[in-house]
Amino acid sequence: MTDQRPDLADFHRQVLMEDMMETVGVAHFDVVDLDGGKSYVRARVNCHACRSKDECRKWLAGNAEGEPQSFCPNANLFQVVKG
Repeated sequence: MTDQRPDLADFHRQVLMEDMMETVGVAHFDVVDLDGGKSYVRARVNCHACRSKDECRKWLAGNAEGEPQSFCPNANLFQVVKG
């Protein structure tokens, strides 16, 4: 299913990344501080291009906390930031 309104599609992708970061315990500023924001921008691009949005939504709906998931293109970054 494709999103009919690109502005809403971008919003939903942003929310997914925000929710994933919160769920796995990664703060925005920690990602931005990592390398002056380059990793954060790359993570946004990764999320935008991700083909696992449905799996992501399902996992987020069933988990209040957890570890970065292998289906997430930003899992390695989130794990690095978590330390």
